[in-house]
Amino acid sequence: MELKSIGVLISCLSVLTFCVVKAIEEASRYTSGGTFNFMGWYIYAFIIIVFLTGVFLVIKRDDSEE
Repeated sequence: MELKSIGVLISCLSVLTFCVVKAIEEASRYTSGGTFNFMGWYIYAFIIIVFLTGVFLVIKRDDSEE
């Protein structure tokens, strides 16, 4: 697989992971009666780092093609 398709795959998976984390957060807030506020900044920071890694792989030129 070339870097561009791996980057697209990683970016899509990070967006999907973000949606799942938000759904879990909403479900936790619903089941706790509104007392659950936030899952943690580190989860969102990790998702952003993975997303940016995927974007970097999409943008980066493949040096082996030259």
